[in-house]
Amino acid sequence: MNTIQTGNNELVFVDYSDLLDKILQILRNQQSKNLFGVSPDGLRLRIDVDAIASQVARLQISNPLGAAASGAKSATVNLSPGCKELFPEKIQAIADCVKQILGDAIALREGSPTGEGGAAPIAQQSSSTNVKEFVESLVTDLQTLKGDTASLNFTYPFNSYEGLQKQRLTFRDKNHKDKAVLRFHKLTIAVQKTREFNEHLKKGLEQYIRIQFASVSEEEQEELGYLLEDLYKDKDNLQLDFYRLKRIIDTETLGKLKKKAQINYLEYLYENINPDTSRSNSEAVIYLQDTIRRLRLIEEYINDANKADGDYLVSYAGVSLNYKDIFSRAEAYEMLPIIPKIEGYLGETTDDERGEIQFILGVKLKFDGKVQAYGGKNVFAYYLNLLDPESKQHKEELSDPLRKEVFARKILKILFLYYCLFAIHPKISQLEYNPISNFEQKVVQIFKRDDENEKQKILSNIVKYFKEYKVQEKITNLKNLLVHLIKPERTFSIKEYPQHLSISKGILETDINTILHQNTFFKSILKGNPKEVIRYISVGDANVKEDVLCSLPVKITITDIHYVATEDKQTFKMNYAPANIGALPILFLPFSDKKCQEIYRSHFLKRKLLLFPYQLENSKFESQELFIYRFTFALLTYICLRVLLHQQNRLFIPILRLHQHTKEDDAPIEKFVASFAHVLSHLLNERHRSNTQGVDIRDLQSKGKFKIPNVLSSLYSVLPKSFSFANASELPKNIDKLVIVIVSSRESDRRWNGSQKISTLMGEMLLLSCQNGAVRVQLLKTFSENYENQQIFRNPTVIIDEVAKLYQQGCRHFLYIAKAPYTSTLNLTKTEDDRLFFLSQEVIGAFKGQHQDIKIYPMFFDKYYAVRLQNIDVSSSLYIQDTAELTNLVDDPSKKSVVFFNLFNGVTVGNSRDRYYNGVISYSTFLKIYEGILDDEDIYKGLIFKGELKNEILQYLTLFHFSRYEKAKDINLKLDPYENLIGENSVGSLSLFSHMRGKVDFNSLAFLTEVKKILNVHFV
Repeated sequence: MNTIQTGNNELVFVDYSDLLDKILQILRNQQSKNLFGVSPDGLRLRIDVDAIASQVARLQISNPLGAAASGAKSATVNLSPGCKELFPEKIQAIADCVKQILGDAIALREGSPTGEGGAAPIAQQSSSTNVKEFVESLVTDLQTLKGDTASLNFTYPFNSYEGLQKQRLTFRDKNHKDKAVLRFHKLTIAVQKTREFNEHLKKGLEQYIRIQFASVSEEEQEELGYLLEDLYKDKDNLQLDFYRLKRIIDTETLGKLKKKAQINYLEYLYENINPDTSRSNSEAVIYLQDTIRRLRLIEEYINDANKADGDYLVSYAGVSLNYKDIFSRAEAYEMLPIIPKIEGYLGETTDDERGEIQFILGVKLKFDGKVQAYGGKNVFAYYLNLLDPESKQHKEELSDPLRKEVFARKILKILFLYYCLFAIHPKISQLEYNPISNFEQKVVQIFKRDDENEKQKILSNIVKYFKEYKVQEKITNLKNLLVHLIKPERTFSIKEYPQHLSISKGILETDINTILHQNTFFKSILKGNPKEVIRYISVGDANVKEDVLCSLPVKITITDIHYVATEDKQTFKMNYAPANIGALPILFLPFSDKKCQEIYRSHFLKRKLLLFPYQLENSKFESQELFIYRFTFALLTYICLRVLLHQQNRLFIPILRLHQHTKEDDAPIEKFVASFAHVLSHLLNERHRSNTQGVDIRDLQSKGKFKIPNVLSSLYSVLPKSFSFANASELPKNIDKLVIVIVSSRESDRRWNGSQKISTLMGEMLLLSCQNGAVRVQLLKTFSENYENQQIFRNPTVIIDEVAKLYQQGCRHFLYIAKAPYTSTLNLTKTEDDRLFFLSQEVIGAFKGQHQDIKIYPMFFDKYYAVRLQNIDVSSSLYIQDTAELTNLVDDPSKKSVVFFNLFNGVTVGNSRDRYYNGVISYSTFLKIYEGILDDEDIYKGLIFKGELKNEILQYLTLFHFSRYEKAKDINLKLDPYENLIGENSVGSLSLFSHMRGKVDFNSLAFLTEVKKILNVHFV
């Protein structure tokens, strides 16, 4: 078992002793005996952890972080020595108390007078009633959930699906006359001469000394020269500014390059406007041209070397913001209604000899889409409403002390962006008006002062002005033009945009005494937040500027790639294959809500289940109370289920959530319950099968017949499936068992700017087997374990142990899948973090161990987006697996990374009327880096070379995608079957919530993983 050391480390200690004591105190109170309540008919067990959590939240409890809260970015399992010693004992005491209360409740399940909403009274003496037998009485055969139609009460038809199909695509070349199905605009950012950066920086500093300090004495000139020599000699010393600057350039500049590429992409589209379009829609063409011009004006303003930092400083509602800082960052334009988005990371290639690194990316357009939190209105209307000081949302956000600062900063950003992009002058033509100068004179000067009334008057006038001049219509016209540009089949020529990545001399000290006293040429900001240094880095056209310290040449290339369909198709049938599985449904709902009560009574009274009620009123908790509530709710829910499931056979545990709000609404308790259900499901999947799905019940009457089938289809997507083929020759012959191992991690403990950390390794294992003329896909288990950063990417024992068990069971072929391990750096510096992470040589070596005949296929993936040029059947599933063809996407000259598989589906991204893009998942592997560990020949045969072995592995992988589908009809492959582990909606992301005070993250999965290890020993 892995253990976290608590010796001399830089992490913040946590101490949950007082909190755990208070939980135990409340549990031992007589009124807490209502934790469990059995319904009169014995079909349902009510588990009211909400009531206990609410009571604990209102107690005075010591902050687990003590006085060190401000230093932590995250803090969860780095227990203080005192807490660590008593932690197992306290968890066991809580588990024993829960078990006692449960036993008492079961003993009195007969004759409960309280009905469905309350719990049965509890006997004074402890009951020895067999918990195991009671839980078995709640378990129902999965077949009893089967019905003709889907119903909210967990009933689902579990239909077979015939005629599922996959079809091969290819890239169009001059010989293809067929119409393209999809088009993809590939973005390549190449940073050149990286090997010469040290010399360029040194020469830049030498020139700076000659010019800036030309008038100082010869002796002082010599001192400056010696200082530069010393800095250059120790250029790889992590503690010196020469290295610090390199590291910031290394790690922070890809975002700047992407930001520049956004403008280049708009230029690319403008350059490819058809002359007929230009004549017929001249107004929209001007809008596009003007958008490009204004974005360039913003870049010039932000990078103006003649302006002092104070010129960019503004404030609103007492909150200050520096425009140079904020709009130097990669996300500067994200609030615009129409802007290219750089999405999709296809690869990185490095040419060490030439000193060049390439980043291969995807690009798609943001089209002023709908904002669900604003009633489905579009982006421009949403942000304009936020900007309006008379709007309800503006007033509410400013009046909330917890949200005021973030909101005020957002308003200042919207103000700048929207004024600079959309302000016009009635007497000056669109393409000649400079909004920046007007903004500086009429807006910035007001927002430098303290008169909030004047500021709100400016905001009101801008909102009125935009409405009066019908800016929304112009945005809509621009959108229509861009849609018209990307949809036709006409192929655009490849285009290169030469740029320079430059460092401004503004980062240097100007006073010789300061330089010599501090032994550095650089300002002290270099030692602070790297994000604040970005203001001194710019990307511009390739020309010489006097204020530049040094620069690197950059080339941004846009390539238009078209995909056409072939006649290669394959059809198959899918069935659910959940043989002999018992089910124990769980229902979370806000029980105090009358509508929830009605739905509960009309749908669930005849269903065996576990009921977890909670109160929406708890959303009014202060931040300290909210943390205590969430902590207690999570801990007790998990412990209750471990007590209930002890000694049970493997069950299917579907977790359904009834909601009165969406995730965009201000409903912290519902959001927490929704997120925590995913954490719970992941933990339960270690021994059982579980999944969770929520349903918004507010529109159930009008949309229920469409919504409920999809909800339940998603809920049951984790069940085993079997796939059969009309042609038996399409079944795998060489591989009868294939294991898929998926891994990810999430930080649980770290200081701000600290190098030491603890992370939670999480993942899942699936078995795909060919038996009885069909391919069966089943989840074997999930796993989670906490590791210090020295171990997680070297010796993750939890994976190694599970692989060893499967090896003993006869498994020899393992697909090992992680997120693309790209560092997004320019490779100017080398640190321990610049590894292949879960795909490192150490991990693969530990994975293989002593199993000489094991075949491991390391692979990673990412997504990109392609424009749909033809109507594609929603159930279409498309693929490309010819490695030679896929070099059109990424062609690594070193051949260390190879794209070997692309999968598409017919589902478009976005709202129904604004769907123009289809997602694509791209798989790659590494070569030439596992020498002495893996045989490259195995990877070549299994993933790269044409042949039976590759066909079988990719067949299995495709069927895995199909097995994770979540819709009730139009079945096709799930584009991203890894989203539960990797990405914004992954269990790692959803496991985070805030500590009592400050911006410190608590990782509930990491914490419950430690609890799990204690309970694994306790419940033997």
